[in-house]
Amino acid sequence: MRGWRASFAALLLLGLSVGSQAAALPSVASTNLCADLLLTAIADPAQIRALSRQYRAPHPYSTNGGSVEELLHLKPDLALVYQGWAGRRHSERLADLGVTLVALPYPRGWADALSLARETAARIGRAEALAPRLAAMERRMAELAGVLPPLSALYLRPGGGSAGEGTYVDDLFTHLGLRNAARELGVRGWGRVPLERLLMEPPDLLVLGYFERGASLHQSAYVRHPRVAALLELTPSIQLDGDAWGCGGLELLNVAERLAAEVETLGLEADRLP
Repeated sequence: MRGWRASFAALLLLGLSVGSQAAALPSVASTNLCADLLLTAIADPAQIRALSRQYRAPHPYSTNGGSVEELLHLKPDLALVYQGWAGRRHSERLADLGVTLVALPYPRGWADALSLARETAARIGRAEALAPRLAAMERRMAELAGVLPPLSALYLRPGGGSAGEGTYVDDLFTHLGLRNAARELGVRGWGRVPLERLLMEPPDLLVLGYFERGASLHQSAYVRHPRVAALLELTPSIQLDGDAWGCGGLELLNVAERLAAEVETLGLEADRLP
């Protein structure tokens, strides 16, 4: 009986300790999807005050549209915002009322994503708790370096949009060993692949994004072009949900593992392609 009571008391104390630690952490709200993805990946669930309305996965938290008024109502200790957020001009007013803005840059690659996760984890009191997991993710991504043959791979959206030089898609393709066809076609940043160039220089592999969302006839006119439609039929492809890339954050590791696995399944090798 004494052993049972001692064990129960120990568990109770542990629970109180964990609860106290969570209570000591700052409360945090995120104001757009990119901030949501980062926050849900690194925060203790108990410290999340609200997510943005753009976050699609089921969750128990309040939601917000990213307005200053909503942040004042929610009163988080910290609010994660990205570059370009219109409310940043009210940062002093928010700070006076106890809400500190944490301005986040958009990652341009895996190194940026990992650095941003570590820096933000430190801001919200989670650096020590997350250190082992982030270190493991860093090691795993390192293991995937050059794992794929030098196929030309094109990331393509229904409207012809793609990701060229300077994007996290380009960074990830290069890390895996793929050649980014958009870069080779002259696309810089987030741009559109010229239809004529695509037909003249088709890639070895298509990585399709947002095809599951049923774009309108106008938005999907590019891929409905008869010759592009034929190219889609003939070219090996991997389809990713639109949100799979997220905003180039920690979710890039999941995409890297999936691309590596699916290219292997397709049996594609650079020296066997016509």
